[in-house]
Amino acid sequence: MNFFTKILIIFTIICEIYGQQKCGQTPIPPNLNSRIIGGTIATPHSWPWQAIFCYFSSSRVCDYGCGGAIIGDRWAMTAGHCAYGNVNNPGSFGVRTGAFDLSQNNEPGVVVHRIKRIILHPNYNPYPLPRYDIALLELSDRIAFDNYTQPICLPSFDNTTIIEPYNAWSTGWGTDDDGQGANRLRQVNLPFINYPRCKRESVPDEIVENVMVCTGTAGKGPCQGDSGGPLMVKNQNGAWFNYGSVSFGTGDNCADANKPSIYSRISTYCDFIQSATKGEVTCQNPITYG
Repeated sequence: MNFFTKILIIFTIICEIYGQQKCGQTPIPPNLNSRIIGGTIATPHSWPWQAIFCYFSSSRVCDYGCGGAIIGDRWAMTAGHCAYGNVNNPGSFGVRTGAFDLSQNNEPGVVVHRIKRIILHPNYNPYPLPRYDIALLELSDRIAFDNYTQPICLPSFDNTTIIEPYNAWSTGWGTDDDGQGANRLRQVNLPFINYPRCKRESVPDEIVENVMVCTGTAGKGPCQGDSGGPLMVKNQNGAWFNYGSVSFGTGDNCADANKPSIYSRISTYCDFIQSATKGEVTCQNPITYG
């Protein structure tokens, strides 16, 4: 190996290290002043990691299935129950990125990525309510990050954040209590609920602290179609972290009074994520990153 070849290799390594995309950045800032009961329409493209786990119909259109989050340039994440039963059929599904208004056919920034591989958590159990409810989606091509599309950070720990009285933001296109789905992405601010209260107010035997996060207040929360979407908190350095993935509700209707909403606890899955992605996606320190 000659001198110039060595220099080229070193330069390439340096570029790869320092050229990595920072996570949790919002080129278009979200409106965090709106805390309307039941949520509100988001500022367009202000949650740039929001993704859609979609399925290709007979017309080859990728129709809405579940929510999801972009976690790397070749990776997205959704709820395990969204992908359950389809692990061996990744070619029938896609990940739509850059979307805001689902009624628009030619929305700028929207790209549908084919899925190469669906990785369901090995301990996923759908009954009676989902546990280890997470699936990773490996894309066939790389995402080109821009103002419409960015990856979100994943926390390596969360014990100082997912507790009362702190709050988080949840986003999605899911239905309301009238069964109407949203065309434009909606956002809602939700308080975390401590585990003793969460177990007391929901399904005690099904709440598992190390793999679940609880939120909720009357009239606010995720609903059908929101599954797999992110639960987000911004750290002191301005980076957004995904602390939970929408899993299930515990009331008869969405956002029932005194009935928590349950999310998969992302920090629990850091080893699984790093192993499955071969180190392409790693969790970050939510206190110091940014």
